[in-house]
This record gives sequence, C-alpha cells and structure tokens, in this order.
Amino acid sequence: MGQSTGMVVPRWIDVQGVKNFRDIGGWPVRDGRGYIRERFVFRCGHLVNVTQKGKDVLKQLNVVAAFDFRSDPELERQGTMPEIEGLTRYPSAVFSKDDYSPAALATRWQGYFEGATGFPKVYMIILEKGGPQFGKIFKHILANHSRQSTKSLIIHCTAGKDRTGVFIMLLLGLCDVDDEIIAQEYAMSNLGYWESESELQAKADMLGVTIQDMRMVMSAP
Repeated sequence: MGQSTGMVVPRWIDVQGVKNFRDIGGWPVRDGRGYIRERFVFRCGHLVNVTQKGKDVLKQLNVVAAFDFRSDPELERQGTMPEIEGLTRYPSAVFSKDDYSPAALATRWQGYFEGATGFPKVYMIILEKGGPQFGKIFKHILANHSRQSTKSLIIHCTAGKDRTGVFIMLLLGLCDVDDEIIAQEYAMSNLGYWESESELQAKADMLGVTIQDMRMVMSAP
C-alpha cells in the first residue's frame, strides 16, 4: 500500500557512545491492521564504546539481550561491549574467519563499491551466511518475549547497517510491513551512522580505493 507513516514514537534514542541506535517499532503493517510493537527491538552499531550514561539508558529501556553479528576479526580489532548488569551478549557471527579471506573480502567490497546495484549482491551473501544465526534470534524471541513482556533486545553489527539491516528486513517482512516502509527504515542509517573524513581516508588508503568509494560503502542506498 506504500504507507509511509507510523506511530509517533521517538525512534532515535541517544545512547551515548553508540551510533545508529533506533527503535524499529511503530511502523504500520499492511492494510492498517496495526503497528509493530515499539520499545521491543532496537538496532544499532557496536556497543564497544558505550558510556556509563549510555548503559543507564539501556537499563531504562529494559534491554536484556544484545545479538552481535560481528566476526572474530572484528572483535579482535574493535573489542566487545563492556559488562552491563542484566544484559547478555549473544555472539552471533554472520561470517566465519574463512569469509575474511582476501578473495571473499574482495567479492563483498566490490559489491559495495558498485553502489545501489551492488549492495543487493552483498545482501544475498549475508542472507545465505546469516540464516542459522537469524533463525536462533527468531527462536529466542518466541521463547523469551511474550506479548506481556516488557523486556527488549538489541540487534547489531559494526555499523548497524548491513548485516543488521538484512535481519531487520526479514523481521519486518514477516510482520507484514510494506516493502516501501522497510526500505525507508533501512535508509535511516544514512542519518544514524557516520565516520570522520580521516577515518574514511584511512580505510580508503588501506584498501587502495578513493574516499568516494568509502562513502558509498558507508551509505544505505
């Protein structure tokens, strides 16, 4: 139906030290039959740099689980989230170490560099590789979060954009949210995630590409 409005809930939440943190609830389902439950599932970038103030916000939101799609090479480079009382981190790597081979990385990065035509190719890889972990999260939700529950959970990767975006696409799609709205929700990462010019240039130099290429990689086209 192409609906583009949702419930008036504060979608963006300031969790200090965490980028791209937002509520995926409040969007309407098809034919006006209701809305996605708000304050239940949140998406974001990694939680490594969350501050004490940010932890307090997570406690207020009653977050009890964080599903981390990052792989071992990322964890070794970035670290893991600090301990937060009452919140359990569930390692849920989409990619294995083998998926970080030069050949595998080259295939994924080339897809990103191709922009709007290449991203779907990468997302199909994520969908294939992530199936087992995505299934575990759906089972966790069914087993631990009833309609009466006030507990919430976080889905995240590094930026909260690609792997997280594919899972959220599946979740909203299963809840019968219109494709146009799912795309709109995905594109919000253009507002929620950013890297400084120096960070982008450093990554471009490492990969032997231009800073414009890196801006494309970090976008949600």
